[in-house]
Amino acid sequence: MKIGLTGGICCGKSTTLAVFGRYGFETINLDDYVRQALRGNDRVKDGLRRHFGAECVDADGELLVRKLAQIVFNRHDAREVLESIIHPEIDFLWTQKVSVPTAIEVPLLFENNLAQHFDCTVCVYSSFAAQLSRSIVSRGWDRGELERRMEAQFPVEEKILRADFVLGNCGNLLQLERQMQLLLAQLI
Repeated sequence: MKIGLTGGICCGKSTTLAVFGRYGFETINLDDYVRQALRGNDRVKDGLRRHFGAECVDADGELLVRKLAQIVFNRHDAREVLESIIHPEIDFLWTQKVSVPTAIEVPLLFENNLAQHFDCTVCVYSSFAAQLSRSIVSRGWDRGELERRMEAQFPVEEKILRADFVLGNCGNLLQLERQMQLLLAQLI
């Protein structure tokens, strides 16, 4: 079984992925693969340098990931370019066969039409107030930065409608775990 896990920014996708891991699932955080591609894949780095130029590269020729993020979230065409360079390096994640139950965190699962590669999809949501609080504490973003990044994704309400299962991360970890137990009882 391969589960696609998605949701809004700072809604608790990584926390939910960790809970899947505690229940015996193999877990894959797509952001980790993207970071590896940005830092360690010469083909990706060269493509990004060619397209975005010197403004996203430091004196040693390494990518300035934060600067690249600013470009991507401020220019509508930039995300498509970024994805066209990175996706060929990580597409195996969607198409691989899995021998053990696997949950893959894919923030843009529905935006990139990847649902058909999973046995089911799960969307995690929380209130905007919780998203804002988490984004300030964990990422140092202000409200404007969070809203800019949210505009690059489907609204969480749209993701909820498209998902096979929905988890509300509006309370504490114990409440999320209880929802996960109910979800796993349905899946197994």
